[in-house]
Amino acid sequence: MAPAMPQTFTAGEDPLSKFGGALEMSTLPRPPNRQFEFHGYMRPSLGIYKKLIEGGKKPPTHFHPNQWEFFRVIQGNLTIDINGVPTHRSSKDPEIAVAPYTHHVIYGTPGTEMNEVEFVVSASDVQGNAMGAMDQAFFENWYGYQEDVFQRGQSLSLIQVLSTLKLANPYTNVLWQMFDAGDTYLSPPWWIPFRATLSLCFTIVLGRWIGGLLGYAPFYPEWTTDWQGACDQMEKSWTQRRFADRNAQKKARARMAERDTEKKKL
Repeated sequence: MAPAMPQTFTAGEDPLSKFGGALEMSTLPRPPNRQFEFHGYMRPSLGIYKKLIEGGKKPPTHFHPNQWEFFRVIQGNLTIDINGVPTHRSSKDPEIAVAPYTHHVIYGTPGTEMNEVEFVVSASDVQGNAMGAMDQAFFENWYGYQEDVFQRGQSLSLIQVLSTLKLANPYTNVLWQMFDAGDTYLSPPWWIPFRATLSLCFTIVLGRWIGGLLGYAPFYPEWTTDWQGACDQMEKSWTQRRFADRNAQKKARARMAERDTEKKKL
């Protein structure tokens, strides 16, 4: 399938609202030793989350090899599966830390799935010399791509997802390019030996190397607020540096404006 073709220009939007309000994220001041901190709302009664719940599904299990991830519930009930064991959290509980290489997924606590959840999510600075990071650019591109796929009728591409990330269930076909750039990797079934290592290798080869050669970028100027930072990251990879056009965001903004003008004439 073809690489992503953004249908919206959301770079710079804060808060960022996706899937008809099902997910809303605002940027908070960055605490010491944290890559980012977001204040979020998950509204399972709307959009893609409603469809997942009605289908008896939940988001895909994944892991981050180079970052800790932190969750704190402000309102509502959130469940975090940690290595297959559900942990229920509410506003009464302190922040929970998820260590690198921990297989995890978050979703509305069973029995309260349709209630709004208000939470804070953050991640540590990247450890070591990792190519990618779970950061604002990752979330902007991952949710931008999902929204185009699930609400605007585009086809989901496995290679595109692997380039940015790696997921499963209804997401599986698109996650690899974006997940790789976001230090996020799909968790294979528990019974597969060396599953984390296999996921890492598969995602890098298919998402970063093959995906880059086939024209799949991990970041898009239409969705990325810090486009210059994204260019810095893509320039580190020999298969992705061709996407690091420092003027691409200006061109994309002009292209979107021209498209909107043409639509108004119809």
